[in-house]
Amino acid sequence: MLKKYTDKLSAEYKAYKIEEKWFVFFIMICGFAISAEAAITRSVATSFFIDAYGSNQFPYAWLASLPLNFAIVAFYNKFIPRLGCGKMMGAVLSFTVAFNLFCMFFLKSIYSLPFFLYLWKDIFIIFMFHNLWSVIHSTIPIKRAKYIYGIFYGMGGLGSVLGNVIPGFLAVLLGSAKLLIITIPLYLITYLCYSSAVLIRNKISTSEDISMKDEKGSVFFGLKMIAESKILKFILLIVVGMQLTSTLLDFQFCTFLHSKFIHLDLRTQFMGRLFGVVNFINIFLQFFGCAILLKILGLRKTHLLIPSILLIQVGLFLVHPTFALICMAFGTIKSFDYSIFGIVKEMLYIPLNVSQKFQAKAIIDVFAYRSSKALGSFLILTLTYFSPKNITSLITASVICIFLLWMGAVISMRVYFANLDAENPLKN
Repeated sequence: MLKKYTDKLSAEYKAYKIEEKWFVFFIMICGFAISAEAAITRSVATSFFIDAYGSNQFPYAWLASLPLNFAIVAFYNKFIPRLGCGKMMGAVLSFTVAFNLFCMFFLKSIYSLPFFLYLWKDIFIIFMFHNLWSVIHSTIPIKRAKYIYGIFYGMGGLGSVLGNVIPGFLAVLLGSAKLLIITIPLYLITYLCYSSAVLIRNKISTSEDISMKDEKGSVFFGLKMIAESKILKFILLIVVGMQLTSTLLDFQFCTFLHSKFIHLDLRTQFMGRLFGVVNFINIFLQFFGCAILLKILGLRKTHLLIPSILLIQVGLFLVHPTFALICMAFGTIKSFDYSIFGIVKEMLYIPLNVSQKFQAKAIIDVFAYRSSKALGSFLILTLTYFSPKNITSLITASVICIFLLWMGAVISMRVYFANLDAENPLKN
């Protein structure tokens, strides 16, 4: 089956025109650079946050992300029709370069800075990938998605491996803050490749017009599109479910991590190595695993598989709460989020119009995606208030309930998924 998959991929690539090949190349390099940068910044930001405030303060940071997320999405939806995706990407990258340089020098001396770096690193990575995937959806037809989407995700996985090698082996040697300087060349590569991809896509016949000059620019327009679209509401539902459970497991993981590793640089090193393993798993799932699952199971059963596997792992952790088991559950949900779940979720956007792909998608993939952490934070704080001694068991039980509801939602969409499997070439 693996040889058959690679043969089909090779044959499809040979059929591409020269401008399509260049577009795919630039998108792959862009995804690689974004993921590499995110891996470095994530390890640094998380480690400094724990060192400055302790792992029990994560819920407050996630709650604080809610208004910041809304403000950024409102800014994006207002100005994307005016600036276009290229200038928008350049503006955000310029701000991030300046912010990272500032953090590199003042993370240890300004008490509140680790807090803001932690908030921004979460929003930035989703914003970058949202802008990238909106262009992909508007350029690549659905008949090619089942092959090429996995490749795009796979290149991101390779970038994450490189990014995690850096803190995994250099954090103790150089110090965590100095690792941020390594992100600057990656931002430059991201901008150059993204701009080139946007420019060359104009020569591809299947590309949609993404100028949006006559479109409304507001967050409320995006919300209206979601309210009127069954498929967008379903995407919103599964995104919130995935990110809510990921947030709860993130809290469990960081709590155990804090007690296991007291030294800041050792903690950064462990996180880099853990995510390095996670991303090796991602690479297989991205390049091969998801396409194989879609071939065998179809879209509905693939969606159902994700919460089913996670339910088993979290159930084991509930019975025997150890650091090894929480690492396994945390690593698995991160692997699925950045591979199988991401790919099958992104495929649902392809039939939508340009405004839905940019503005409605921004609300789901940036605001709802990260604001689900605020919902998770509220749940954590509520459970801590009423029963602080049983917080680990209560959070784990809550995760299990969410997975069961998620599975029920997928099952209830049986007819809808059957139509998608019949209409889209996922099983051909």
